Amino acid sequence: MITSLFIWIYIQRVNIDYNSESRFFSPEDGVVYHEQARDVYGVFALLGLILTGLLLAGLIMRRKKHAPDKT
Repeated sequence: MITSLFIWIYIQRVNIDYNSESRFFSPEDGVVYHEQARDVYGVFALLGLILTGLLLAGLIMRRKKHAPDKT
């Protein structure tokens, strides 16, 4: 769930047109977005995807290990 949030924020930040100072001011929100934060959200998204994959692989291996033998 949190990983998908970081992915969504990263995609939103990639589509912003930053100025020469690597900033973007949103008049609707009254917020200044910094281009460097985009990379941080990308790293969080990537780490979240890796962690999700590792947890899923561990869960699958655990289920196979504890599954009853049908021989």
